[in-house]
Amino acid sequence: MGLYKGTPTSILPAKLASGDPRGIGYELGGDLSTKLDVKYSPVVFEKNADVLAAVKKGEVDLVFTNASADRAQYIQFSKTVIQIEKGYLIGPRSKINSPSELNQQKVNIGYSMGSNSARELPGLIPNATLVQTTSTKQAIELLKSGELDGFSSNKAILYEMAGSTPGSRVLPVVIGYENLALGTPLNRNGTTEQLNLFVDEITASGKLKAIIERSGIQGLAAK
Repeated sequence: MGLYKGTPTSILPAKLASGDPRGIGYELGGDLSTKLDVKYSPVVFEKNADVLAAVKKGEVDLVFTNASADRAQYIQFSKTVIQIEKGYLIGPRSKINSPSELNQQKVNIGYSMGSNSARELPGLIPNATLVQTTSTKQAIELLKSGELDGFSSNKAILYEMAGSTPGSRVLPVVIGYENLALGTPLNRNGTTEQLNLFVDEITASGKLKAIIERSGIQGLAAK
């Protein structure tokens, strides 16, 4: 299972030193492994771009990520498991108070390497300067220093970053959605049906709801 640090959709440290890691992707991988009676081997990367590179090479068997059209060229996805709002986190040193203030020259907005934001943000804030970051840790440092005015991602990541960045705030605006799903390398025949059946089972049993609650995720789209 390919996972990456810093988001409740993937994997986060346990709240207690004696506990297991938390995260929706982490728990889904464990439950699917139990169902298939195979060993569960989480592989944790620094960023999502590394996870995507690994699944593209067939180095991991399973991922939980945004099921975008470009990723569907090398990943076969299950049905949507959760939908998350996308938006902006404003850094503690920035004076920006509204989304309309983002689309200005000399406003620096960060985004994650390997995310769809590189393609989407130029159409939303064409006058801003877009800055690629290699990890959420780096993005937090740049927000704290004032080198970034803001950061754009899904709100699960943004709220998690806000917890580590005193004085930052998530703007009350929705700029899009991410549809997260389980996925396997494209050459694994027949796995989509298995994944969909698994998603239906954990949804009907209430397991998915419990996993979501344990993750502490914020920013889920209203149903």
